[in-house]
Amino acid sequence: MKTGVDAIFFMPFCETDYHMLLDTIDSVEYHVKETHHIIAVDDCSPSRWNEQLKRDRPHITVLRNSRTHGGRSGLYVTQAIASKYALEHFDFTVFIKIDTDALMVGRSLVTMAIDKFQARPELGILGSYRFRADGHRRQWWRWKLAFFLESTRLRILIGRPPLWRAALKQARQSGYDVGENILGGCYILNVTCLQAMAQHGYLDYEYDNVIAHSRIGDEIIFSLFCKASGFDIGDFGRPDDPMVIALDVVPMPTELITAKGKSVIHSVKKGFRNETQHALREHFRALRT
Repeated sequence: MKTGVDAIFFMPFCETDYHMLLDTIDSVEYHVKETHHIIAVDDCSPSRWNEQLKRDRPHITVLRNSRTHGGRSGLYVTQAIASKYALEHFDFTVFIKIDTDALMVGRSLVTMAIDKFQARPELGILGSYRFRADGHRRQWWRWKLAFFLESTRLRILIGRPPLWRAALKQARQSGYDVGENILGGCYILNVTCLQAMAQHGYLDYEYDNVIAHSRIGDEIIFSLFCKASGFDIGDFGRPDDPMVIALDVVPMPTELITAKGKSVIHSVKKGFRNETQHALREHFRALRT
């Protein structure tokens, strides 16, 4: 019998992430009042942090990759496996991917996401899409080039398999602008979109070839598969939205994040005013306690 929850939180981690992981888990458990379950996946850490995590946080699900998948496309493989586990064991409404260098900093992200999906059921994925939290417009020309280079049949000449061709063809029929994507760090999938991906085989997509031959990140791949499954991508990271997401630096001062009631931030590796990760985590931990 499946366990019913509003949200699944997926957290991948590796050898160097463990203490960040614990703090991010604590931030989720403090701020998320909707019913939820956390699935953390150890990317084959030599120290076997998965065993320690089972002792430290026995109420969450801890999985371990059978071999190292790494980042970028490897994270797609890890997330796809976790997604299938979630679909098999839980009844849920949203699936939230959150990295160890992201933090929950406010409430209601799950409820707001569910409301958005219910109001617009054509949406399959939410995140920092066309505009960032600081109002900067996002572009994806580099991913247009990446998909061209990885999908061209000319790759056969250098002994590499062409990738993504069938999914790109299907996504274009849904109006896909090649390379468009939500930013990584944290993003949210509608369960109906995730189920459609599973039915289309996009959660089993050429794992070995993808890990060996692709340099495209998980969020880019899941955005492609969202469109290929017949769903749209939605903004959830604009100035008035609950997500504050950028690749390497939190794009908003801490006091504004709190004043605007933001729910999640990334990346806490560096703050808007050059704060260190330690300082940022201490700041938001103090607000939790």
